[in-house]
Amino acid sequence: MEKKEWNNSLLMECIKEKKEKLVEVADRKGLTSKETVKCSQELDVLLNVIQRQASF
Repeated sequence: MEKKEWNNSLLMECIKEKKEKLVEVADRKGLTSKETVKCSQELDVLLNVIQRQASF
């Protein structure tokens, strides 16, 4: 497995875990809680990274 493929696999796993956490936090604390917003922003960063990688 190439390093880029490994990095993408790891990144996709992180995205999956962050999505799951986001849903959990939003269910528990509400969509506008600081913790939910922070988790959503962290997910955005990960999604932006993978999108940038895909455009190269």
